[in-house]
Amino acid sequence: MKNTLNAPTQTMLFMRPILLAVATLITLVANTLAVVLPLNNRSTEAISDSFRVYFTPAGYVFSIWSVIYTALIAFVVYSFFPRNRSNTAIQAIFPWFMLSCAMNTAWIFLWHYGYYPLTMLVMLGLLFSLVMVYIRLGIGTTTYTGSDFWCLRFTFSIYLGWICVATIANATALLYDVQWSGFGISTEVWTSIMLVVAVALGLIITETRNDALLVGVLLWAFIGIGVKHSAVPTVGISAWAAVVCTAMLVLRSIWISHRKRVQGA
Repeated sequence: MKNTLNAPTQTMLFMRPILLAVATLITLVANTLAVVLPLNNRSTEAISDSFRVYFTPAGYVFSIWSVIYTALIAFVVYSFFPRNRSNTAIQAIFPWFMLSCAMNTAWIFLWHYGYYPLTMLVMLGLLFSLVMVYIRLGIGTTTYTGSDFWCLRFTFSIYLGWICVATIANATALLYDVQWSGFGISTEVWTSIMLVVAVALGLIITETRNDALLVGVLLWAFIGIGVKHSAVPTVGISAWAAVVCTAMLVLRSIWISHRKRVQGA
């Protein structure tokens, strides 16, 4: 049978997974150098700890990056499968994923070399690009199973969830860096307010997308904040209250998904 695809389309189908792989590799290398060298002789965690802010979780929480990057590698491998070369989902998210890689890589260098106002702009760019990926994949409105679930829904739910946390943390670090007075409100109280905002985000995600994975990432971060700052009463109590509320949202989301499966059986 004659191939009806024109040459530009055939070229794009061939090049798309390669471009995804290159963009992901550059991102992984940049983040690896940040740890191994480290860039500018300062580790990412050490820079975070230099800010007296309370929205930063305990160090072990950042191990989620290993899960995220493993999932991204799985996504890239998935894109090379012959049946996925013309996958409309990958086609829809391709430009936004490429942008997310550029933003992620740029953020690492800006953070390590102290360009904190620019890190906020780039972090917002990363957040926006992942929101677009999330929307275009229809997560919460489209059913994913098998490799589609693990390489698309799982990957981008946890990635977006963590970047939501990172965006708030980045904002608090920037405000500390510019010595914002906080309208006379203490850092501890502002942290509590940010936790309320983050829990509200989890509620919105649960009600609109029923995404236990994304909300579960918020839960993971809140536990880390509670562990790290348990000695600060206002922050510790707020963090553990956020943990309880978010855990309830995760359970609600799981229950809704279970009920839909039973009804659909």
